[in-house]
Amino acid sequence: MKPSYTTRQAFTLIELLVVMSIISILVGLLLPAVQASREAARRTQCQNNLKNVGLAIQNFHAQRKELPPSRNYDHYTSWAFLILPFVEQSNLSNEWDDSLKYYYQSDKARTTRIPLYYCPSRRDGDILSIRGDDIYSPFETSSHIPGTVSDYACSAGHGPSGVWNWIKSNGAMIMGNGVTEPETIPDGNFAAPGAILKTWSSRTSYASLTDGASHTILVGEKHVRPSRQGISPEDGAIYNGDHPANFSRCGGPGYPIAKSPTARYQTNFGSYHAGGATHFVFADGSVRTLTPDTNTDLLGRLTHRADNKFTEGH
Repeated sequence: MKPSYTTRQAFTLIELLVVMSIISILVGLLLPAVQASREAARRTQCQNNLKNVGLAIQNFHAQRKELPPSRNYDHYTSWAFLILPFVEQSNLSNEWDDSLKYYYQSDKARTTRIPLYYCPSRRDGDILSIRGDDIYSPFETSSHIPGTVSDYACSAGHGPSGVWNWIKSNGAMIMGNGVTEPETIPDGNFAAPGAILKTWSSRTSYASLTDGASHTILVGEKHVRPSRQGISPEDGAIYNGDHPANFSRCGGPGYPIAKSPTARYQTNFGSYHAGGATHFVFADGSVRTLTPDTNTDLLGRLTHRADNKFTEGH
């Protein structure tokens, strides 16, 4: 009696092609879902970053009875450095000599990165690129004075004064009131003429926000074109109080939220999130999302600290 054998047929070419087609369809359906899930996680992280920034600003105000200035004085430092003690970075804050301009600070003070200041949809604060252009701004003014960058900027209000973030700007965080005196500052290799900042104070507080804390933007995502990452002005060193475009943005008529990362703006808010959705932290600590189609008149009311449009019920 002959043994019985079970014969197995191999896949035909048609069957193999069908299986491959099914797999490719499934992968095609899965990838957008995975990407959407990742972007949702990035947006949540970005919102959490701003929530912590808002809390730090509130704690700053609780201690000093004033809001952080956008920069404590021209050429010195910005809000992003001033709130470091309130984001568990007191050691780094102590590296800064308050009396000296940005350009005379230590390398550690200028270049230490704070992951909290990076939106993961644009760049990851935990990863330093090979070139470093997306994390550092290597060129500041006329010298090679590198500094770490950030994806967030304070609200300078709107209008020409807001662009320059000056003492007459109408935002919640504007240039502070400083007292300086002439002095020669040692630069290591030579003595450069400069000025010593003796004292400084903010020009705004919660009492200045007459529209109400829930109607006033403190900080939001700043628009930066991919081709300008790490380049000043636009994406220069966040701690440098010399260039307003590094640390502040405007919003309102003439200053809409950027529709895409490539929009040709230098002083507007914007993001790399899908559809240009841009996150803001308000003075009451809430984080809200505005889109590029937000009415610019409304955006101007939200960036202006005291136009009284909301209190009038308009």
